Amino acid sequence: MRMLWRFSAPCVAALTVLACAPRVGVLARVDGEEVGIAAFQAYLGATTGLAWEAVDERVAARLLDQFLDQEVVAVAARRSASVVLPPDPAERSAVVRSLLPRVCGPAPEVGQDEVEQAIAARVEAPRPARARVRQLLLSTAEAAEAAHQRLLDGEDFEAVSRDVSRVPNAEDGGSLGLVESGTLPPDLDEVIFSLAAGEVSEPVESPAGFHIFEVLEVMPEGPPARLEVETAVRRELEEEAVRRFTRTCVDRLAAEVGVDVLSDQLWFHYRGRYAEASDGSSHRSS
Repeated sequence: MRMLWRFSAPCVAALTVLACAPRVGVLARVDGEEVGIAAFQAYLGATTGLAWEAVDERVAARLLDQFLDQEVVAVAARRSASVVLPPDPAERSAVVRSLLPRVCGPAPEVGQDEVEQAIAARVEAPRPARARVRQLLLSTAEAAEAAHQRLLDGEDFEAVSRDVSRVPNAEDGGSLGLVESGTLPPDLDEVIFSLAAGEVSEPVESPAGFHIFEVLEVMPEGPPARLEVETAVRRELEEEAVRRFTRTCVDRLAAEVGVDVLSDQLWFHYRGRYAEASDGSSHRSS
Protein backbone atom coordinates (compact mmCIF):
# COMPACT_ATOMS: atom_id res chain seq x y z
CA MET A 1 0.00 0.00 0.00
CA ARG A 2 1.38 3.39 -0.95
CA MET A 3 1.95 5.69 2.05
CA LEU A 4 0.98 9.31 1.70
CA TRP A 5 2.93 11.91 3.65
CA ARG A 6 0.87 14.83 4.87
CA PHE A 7 2.28 18.06 6.29
CA SER A 8 0.44 20.62 8.35
CA ALA A 9 0.84 24.32 7.56
CA PRO A 10 3.34 24.87 10.44
CA CYS A 11 5.44 21.98 9.17
CA VAL A 12 5.53 23.43 5.66
CA ALA A 13 6.59 26.80 7.07
CA ALA A 14 9.34 25.17 9.12
CA LEU A 15 10.66 23.31 6.09
CA THR A 16 10.70 26.55 4.10
CA VAL A 17 12.80 28.26 6.79
CA LEU A 18 15.23 25.34 6.89
CA ALA A 19 15.61 25.40 3.12
CA CYS A 20 16.60 29.07 3.26
CA ALA A 21 18.84 28.82 6.33
CA PRO A 22 22.63 28.76 5.84
CA ARG A 23 24.22 25.36 5.76
CA VAL A 24 26.45 24.47 8.67
CA GLY A 25 30.09 25.11 7.79
CA VAL A 26 29.46 28.18 5.62
CA LEU A 27 30.85 31.51 6.85
CA ALA A 28 29.93 33.79 3.95
CA ARG A 29 28.43 34.03 0.49
CA VAL A 30 30.18 36.00 -2.25
CA ASP A 31 27.94 36.61 -5.26
CA GLY A 32 25.85 33.74 -3.90
CA GLU A 33 28.80 31.35 -3.82
CA GLU A 34 29.34 29.71 -0.44
CA VAL A 35 32.64 30.24 1.35
CA GLY A 36 33.37 27.39 3.74
CA ILE A 37 34.54 27.79 7.30
CA ALA A 38 37.03 24.92 6.92
CA ALA A 39 38.78 26.72 4.04
CA PHE A 40 39.18 29.88 6.11
CA GLN A 41 40.36 27.95 9.16
CA ALA A 42 43.04 26.26 7.06
CA TYR A 43 44.06 29.68 5.66
CA LEU A 44 44.18 31.13 9.17
CA GLY A 45 46.41 28.33 10.45
CA ALA A 46 48.74 28.39 7.46
CA THR A 47 49.11 32.19 7.58
CA THR A 48 49.77 32.51 11.31
CA GLY A 49 51.46 29.18 12.03
CA LEU A 50 49.02 28.65 14.91
CA ALA A 51 46.05 26.40 15.44
CA TRP A 52 43.09 28.40 14.14
CA GLU A 53 41.42 28.27 17.59
CA ALA A 54 44.45 30.04 19.11
CA VAL A 55 44.50 33.04 16.75
CA ASP A 56 43.62 36.37 18.40
CA GLU A 57 40.18 37.55 17.25
CA ARG A 58 41.57 40.86 15.95
CA VAL A 59 44.05 38.96 13.77
CA ALA A 60 41.31 36.54 12.70
CA ALA A 61 39.06 39.46 11.71
CA ARG A 62 41.83 41.12 9.70
CA LEU A 63 42.64 37.86 7.92
CA LEU A 64 38.96 37.22 7.22
CA ASP A 65 38.82 40.60 5.48
CA GLN A 66 41.88 39.60 3.44
CA PHE A 67 40.40 36.17 2.66
CA LEU A 68 37.08 37.67 1.52
CA ASP A 69 38.86 40.34 -0.55
CA GLN A 70 40.58 37.50 -2.40
CA GLU A 71 37.25 35.71 -2.90
CA VAL A 72 35.75 38.91 -4.32
CA VAL A 73 38.58 39.28 -6.86
CA ALA A 74 38.29 35.62 -7.87
CA VAL A 75 34.50 35.87 -8.33
CA ALA A 76 34.91 39.01 -10.45
CA ALA A 77 37.56 37.30 -12.58
CA ARG A 78 35.31 34.26 -13.14
CA ARG A 79 33.07 36.42 -15.26
CA SER A 80 35.56 35.99 -18.09
CA ALA A 81 37.59 32.87 -17.23
CA SER A 82 37.73 29.90 -14.90
CA VAL A 83 39.58 30.72 -11.68
CA VAL A 84 40.43 28.44 -8.75
CA LEU A 85 42.18 29.83 -5.68
CA PRO A 86 44.75 27.42 -4.18
CA PRO A 87 44.66 26.74 -0.42
CA ASP A 88 48.27 27.79 0.27
CA PRO A 89 48.21 31.46 1.40
CA ALA A 90 51.31 32.50 -0.60
CA GLU A 91 50.07 30.81 -3.78
CA ARG A 92 46.58 32.19 -3.22
CA SER A 93 47.93 35.75 -2.87
CA ALA A 94 50.04 35.31 -6.01
CA VAL A 95 47.02 34.20 -8.03
CA VAL A 96 44.97 37.16 -6.77
CA ARG A 97 47.77 39.61 -7.65
CA SER A 98 47.83 38.18 -11.16
CA LEU A 99 44.06 38.68 -11.45
CA LEU A 100 43.97 42.29 -10.26
CA PRO A 101 45.01 43.91 -13.57
CA ARG A 102 42.24 41.93 -15.31
CA VAL A 103 39.46 43.00 -12.97
CA CYS A 104 40.75 46.44 -11.92
CA GLY A 105 42.79 47.63 -14.88
CA PRO A 106 46.24 49.25 -14.59
CA ALA A 107 47.09 51.26 -11.49
CA PRO A 108 47.53 55.00 -12.10
CA GLU A 109 51.06 56.30 -12.50
CA VAL A 110 52.59 58.61 -9.94
CA GLY A 111 52.98 62.14 -11.27
CA GLN A 112 56.42 63.74 -11.44
CA ASP A 113 55.17 66.77 -9.48
CA GLU A 114 54.25 64.51 -6.56
CA VAL A 115 57.66 62.83 -6.74
CA GLU A 116 59.46 66.19 -6.76
CA GLN A 117 57.53 67.45 -3.73
CA ALA A 118 58.37 64.30 -1.77
CA ILE A 119 62.04 64.53 -2.77
CA ALA A 120 62.26 68.16 -1.67
CA ALA A 121 60.78 67.34 1.74
CA ARG A 122 63.09 64.36 2.20
CA VAL A 123 66.27 66.19 1.14
CA GLU A 124 65.55 69.10 3.49
CA ALA A 125 65.26 66.79 6.49
CA PRO A 126 68.65 66.21 8.15
CA ARG A 127 69.68 62.57 8.38
CA PRO A 128 71.68 61.20 11.35
CA ALA A 129 75.07 59.61 10.85
CA ARG A 130 75.00 55.95 9.78
CA ALA A 131 77.54 53.17 9.92
CA ARG A 132 77.78 49.70 8.42
CA VAL A 133 78.73 47.48 11.36
CA ARG A 134 79.36 43.88 12.34
CA GLN A 135 79.84 42.45 15.82
CA LEU A 136 81.09 39.64 18.00
CA LEU A 137 79.09 38.71 21.09
CA LEU A 138 80.73 36.75 23.90
CA SER A 139 79.57 35.52 27.30
CA THR A 140 82.44 36.65 29.52
CA ALA A 141 84.93 39.47 29.75
CA GLU A 142 87.79 36.97 29.48
CA ALA A 143 86.43 35.48 26.26
CA ALA A 144 85.88 38.96 24.85
CA GLU A 145 89.46 40.06 25.67
CA ALA A 146 90.82 36.92 24.01
CA ALA A 147 88.73 37.51 20.86
CA HIS A 148 89.75 41.17 20.78
CA GLN A 149 93.43 40.22 20.96
CA ARG A 150 93.00 37.79 18.06
CA LEU A 151 91.63 40.67 15.97
CA LEU A 152 94.51 42.95 16.99
CA ASP A 153 96.90 40.18 15.95
CA GLY A 154 95.42 40.31 12.44
CA GLU A 155 92.98 37.40 12.40
CA ASP A 156 90.02 37.73 10.03
CA PHE A 157 86.88 39.06 11.72
CA GLU A 158 84.59 36.49 10.08
CA ALA A 159 86.87 33.64 11.12
CA VAL A 160 86.84 34.80 14.74
CA SER A 161 83.08 35.30 14.53
CA ARG A 162 82.49 31.74 13.32
CA ASP A 163 84.79 30.44 16.05
CA VAL A 164 83.56 32.23 19.18
CA SER A 165 80.64 34.63 18.63
CA ARG A 166 77.15 33.91 20.01
CA VAL A 167 75.08 36.03 17.60
CA PRO A 168 72.64 34.08 15.39
CA ASN A 169 74.43 35.12 12.19
CA ALA A 170 77.95 34.45 13.52
CA GLU A 171 78.65 32.11 10.60
CA ASP A 172 78.20 35.05 8.24
CA GLY A 173 80.30 37.48 10.24
CA GLY A 174 77.71 38.95 12.62
CA SER A 175 76.56 41.81 10.38
CA LEU A 176 74.27 44.42 11.95
CA GLY A 177 73.75 46.05 8.58
CA LEU A 178 73.40 49.81 8.34
CA VAL A 179 72.98 51.29 11.83
CA GLU A 180 71.60 54.80 12.29
CA SER A 181 72.91 56.93 15.13
CA GLY A 182 70.45 57.09 18.02
CA THR A 183 68.77 53.75 17.36
CA LEU A 184 70.93 51.64 19.69
CA PRO A 185 71.36 51.91 23.48
CA PRO A 186 73.47 55.03 24.23
CA ASP A 187 76.56 53.13 25.46
CA LEU A 188 76.73 51.04 22.29
CA ASP A 189 75.82 53.95 20.02
CA GLU A 190 78.63 56.07 21.48
CA VAL A 191 81.22 53.34 20.91
CA ILE A 192 80.17 52.58 17.33
CA PHE A 193 80.09 56.21 16.20
CA SER A 194 83.45 56.97 17.78
CA LEU A 195 85.11 54.54 15.34
CA ALA A 196 86.39 55.25 11.86
CA ALA A 197 85.90 52.85 8.98
CA GLY A 198 88.06 49.75 9.50
CA GLU A 199 88.43 50.21 13.26
CA VAL A 200 87.52 47.61 15.92
CA SER A 201 86.15 48.55 19.34
CA GLU A 202 87.28 47.41 22.76
CA PRO A 203 84.86 44.91 24.36
CA VAL A 204 81.64 46.66 25.46
CA GLU A 205 79.35 45.13 28.08
CA SER A 206 75.56 45.07 27.73
CA PRO A 207 72.78 42.91 29.24
CA ALA A 208 73.29 40.49 26.33
CA GLY A 209 77.00 39.96 26.99
CA PHE A 210 80.25 41.50 25.72
CA HIS A 211 80.25 43.08 22.24
CA ILE A 212 83.15 43.82 19.92
CA PHE A 213 82.21 46.03 16.96
CA GLU A 214 83.92 46.55 13.65
CA VAL A 215 82.86 49.52 11.54
CA LEU A 216 83.08 48.84 7.83
CA GLU A 217 81.77 52.15 6.50
CA VAL A 218 80.71 55.50 7.97
CA MET A 219 78.19 57.88 6.41
CA PRO A 220 78.26 61.24 8.21
CA GLU A 221 75.23 63.26 9.22
CA GLY A 222 73.77 65.42 6.48
CA PRO A 223 71.23 65.54 3.68
CA PRO A 224 70.97 62.37 1.58
CA ALA A 225 72.00 62.29 -2.06
CA ARG A 226 69.16 63.20 -4.43
CA LEU A 227 69.51 60.02 -6.52
CA GLU A 228 69.22 57.84 -3.43
CA VAL A 229 66.16 59.76 -2.24
CA GLU A 230 64.48 59.78 -5.65
CA THR A 231 64.71 56.01 -6.02
CA ALA A 232 63.25 55.39 -2.55
CA VAL A 233 60.54 58.07 -2.88
CA ARG A 234 59.35 56.85 -6.28
CA ARG A 235 59.14 53.26 -5.03
CA GLU A 236 57.22 54.28 -1.89
CA LEU A 237 54.78 56.49 -3.80
CA GLU A 238 54.15 53.83 -6.44
CA GLU A 239 53.53 51.17 -3.79
CA GLU A 240 51.11 53.45 -1.93
CA ALA A 241 49.29 54.35 -5.16
CA VAL A 242 48.85 50.65 -5.97
CA ARG A 243 47.53 49.96 -2.44
CA ARG A 244 44.96 52.78 -2.66
CA PHE A 245 43.89 51.81 -6.17
CA THR A 246 43.53 48.13 -5.23
CA ARG A 247 41.55 48.94 -2.08
CA THR A 248 39.13 51.15 -4.02
CA CYS A 249 38.75 48.53 -6.75
CA VAL A 250 38.08 45.64 -4.35
CA ASP A 251 35.54 47.73 -2.41
CA ARG A 252 33.73 48.49 -5.68
CA LEU A 253 33.76 44.84 -6.75
CA ALA A 254 32.47 43.74 -3.33
CA ALA A 255 29.55 46.14 -3.67
CA GLU A 256 28.82 44.82 -7.16
CA VAL A 257 28.91 41.08 -6.45
CA GLY A 258 27.55 41.17 -2.88
CA VAL A 259 29.19 39.77 0.23
CA ASP A 260 27.11 38.25 3.04
CA VAL A 261 29.03 37.36 6.21
CA LEU A 262 27.17 34.85 8.39
CA SER A 263 28.42 36.14 11.73
CA ASP A 264 26.44 33.58 13.73
CA GLN A 265 28.57 30.87 12.13
CA LEU A 266 31.84 32.44 13.30
CA TRP A 267 33.65 31.49 16.51
CA PHE A 268 35.02 35.02 17.09
CA HIS A 269 33.61 38.53 17.34
CA TYR A 270 33.94 39.95 13.82
CA ARG A 271 34.13 43.71 13.26
CA GLY A 272 35.95 43.88 9.94
CA ARG A 273 35.22 45.62 6.64
CA TYR A 274 32.36 43.26 5.83
CA ALA A 275 30.83 43.41 9.31
CA GLU A 276 27.82 45.40 8.14
CA ALA A 277 26.77 42.26 6.24
CA SER A 278 26.78 40.20 9.44
CA ASP A 279 23.14 41.00 10.13
CA GLY A 280 22.17 38.98 7.08
CA SER A 281 21.89 41.92 4.68
CA SER A 282 23.87 41.93 1.47
CA HIS A 283 26.97 44.08 0.99
CA ARG A 284 25.78 45.11 -2.46
CA SER A 285 25.28 48.41 -4.21
CA SER A 286 21.73 49.37 -5.21
